Amino acid sequence: MILADTKKEEHVVEYILFLWQIEDLVRAAKFNPEVLENWAEETALREGTDPEKEKAWIVGIASSMRTQGKEESGHTTDVSEPLVELAHLHEMLLGPTEDLRYKEAFDVAKPMLKELKKNTSDSTEHPVEQLLIGLYGWLLLRMKKQAISAESEAGFVAFRNWANALAKGHLKIYYGK
Repeated sequence: MILADTKKEEHVVEYILFLWQIEDLVRAAKFNPEVLENWAEETALREGTDPEKEKAWIVGIASSMRTQGKEESGHTTDVSEPLVELAHLHEMLLGPTEDLRYKEAFDVAKPMLKELKKNTSDSTEHPVEQLLIGLYGWLLLRMKKQAISAESEAGFVAFRNWANALAKGHLKIYYGK
């Protein structure tokens, strides 16, 4: 099993954020297979996964990005498909399955969603995609060690709680856990 598969089974939101990071890594490496394979090997050693499978996976992602015209921006179908799956899951958890914990986590995060949408030029409509964009932005700020206001940090707590509820719903619906 490779790291991406483990992430998908453990926390689907983290999995998608991981894939976005990988796409950014591939672009930063200018699609250089040697750089990508070195990264994959280091990851395999750190995570205890198979280096050859990790290498094949990341080179495959790079190839998909090129084939799908995602060299500069955008996401491959490897990322888009689970995102659509999560959007459907969101609707199920709010509707037919009536997951009250999920609804509560979503309701707490709604004001932050509205604030995020107001402060960005992104035309994203679905709340799950907005959630992921917000979390990825927060992650990038943290990686760059940039200051985050206490108000924003509190909003991201609501986002993280919602993301965790969504991931739990994913485990329940898709893995029976």
